[in-house]
Amino acid sequence: MEDKKELTKDLLTASFRELVLQIPFEKITIKMITDGAGVIRPTFYKHFQDKYEVLEWILKTEIKDKIQVLIDNNMEADIFRLLCNCLEKDHAFYRKAYEITGQNSFEELMSDYIYHLFLLILSKYPLKAPDKLAVLTIEAIARFYTFGLADSLKYWICQDTLFSGEEVHAAYNYIIRNSVLDLLEYPLR
Repeated sequence: MEDKKELTKDLLTASFRELVLQIPFEKITIKMITDGAGVIRPTFYKHFQDKYEVLEWILKTEIKDKIQVLIDNNMEADIFRLLCNCLEKDHAFYRKAYEITGQNSFEELMSDYIYHLFLLILSKYPLKAPDKLAVLTIEAIARFYTFGLADSLKYWICQDTLFSGEEVHAAYNYIIRNSVLDLLEYPLR
């Protein structure tokens, strides 16, 4: 029974993904999703409240669940590589997903997830920040890194850049391990 439920959810998700690639998100109806999945409309509501929840489900199953495995195994150093690989693997879908605007936009979902991911990681290990820098709370650090990472990922996916996920991963790792002054040939040190 559980397998059938998962199969139906997979069919609905696959139909939604196809539609996102073909037409603007705001024009996608539940009927279109169920027709593409070969199920009746009430079946959709057994699995999802609305099309935004389908988007959340995709983020959960394709990114969050995979990253959670890394966290559970103390492999946080590999999280960003996996995130880039997941986005690159289905670049066309995620590019369209970033076009979804409004309160439940993909950009908002991704930013919120990244923020909570940083909070989780920062809470798991002690900070090295000196006591005199009380402003460097876990929340402040998570916000700082979320803004940079979330915006950089959106830019990479939505612009016609020729960079691979590995190149983006390497560049991000370099940036977060160096201050802005380390990145420049700054004469006043």
